Amino acid sequence: MSPLWRDELRVVLAPEQVVLVRLGWALTKRGLIPRLEEKSVVDCAPTAAGDAAWDAPLNTLEVEMPRLLARRTVAQVILSNHFVRYTLMPWSETLSNAAEDVAYARHCFRQLYGADAEQWELRLSPERAGLPRLVSAVDARLLAALRGVFERNGVALASIQPRLMAAYNNSRLTLKNSSAWFALLEPGCLCLALLQDGRWASVRTMRIGSDWRDTLSRALEREAYLAEANADTQSVFLWAPELGKEALPESGRWQITPLQPLLRAALVPQYEPRFAMALSG
Repeated sequence: MSPLWRDELRVVLAPEQVVLVRLGWALTKRGLIPRLEEKSVVDCAPTAAGDAAWDAPLNTLEVEMPRLLARRTVAQVILSNHFVRYTLMPWSETLSNAAEDVAYARHCFRQLYGADAEQWELRLSPERAGLPRLVSAVDARLLAALRGVFERNGVALASIQPRLMAAYNNSRLTLKNSSAWFALLEPGCLCLALLQDGRWASVRTMRIGSDWRDTLSRALEREAYLAEANADTQSVFLWAPELGKEALPESGRWQITPLQPLLRAALVPQYEPRFAMALSG
């Protein structure tokens, strides 16, 4: 069977819920088009004392997996920013290969987070010479446990992406060459990245409560003050499509533009905001 005919399982993993979307394929006169076969949002049991933050969503995924595997399946996973750390690695002309890049990136994380950084898997974004690189870090124990879920169920795992990168890639045309703040909001977590001419200039995640409308402006003011790069821009692109048509906050000097996911045309009629992350791309 051609890989093109495999079902596609999309999983968005967060501490309190797992979003699941299964896509099939239909052969039409226009070629293969995706067809939404299944979608669900499953709440996770509260995290027990002593458990890691990812134990509950992984247990939920394991329980839900069998009913989603009617045919051969390949999976894509998007990790909540709760599970990911980010930093910018300064350009260094002394680095000569990938191993040295990773060693330097780990040094950057070690300076920020201490010895815990030794247990993280790192991914470096591509960038041209002379520019800093965005680096993401995920606890290796989470990744091993996640891969184990798919291996036990006989599902090929095609990719694991941090939420920041998945949202950025989906919004790339809008953000291209922009000098603006890229803000990602999800329950309990805000990620703020500064772009200058479309390049990463700073990135930080922080906890945020249900009063985010009152605190978003203050968070932007603080990050603009702390940013080493010139952060005079007042433009903010907000990725929070799960909010639907909820009102934006009173934002003072900030010019906030909500971003909506780019979807394949065949999926638009079945779109719901709570599945935005899973259906994007």
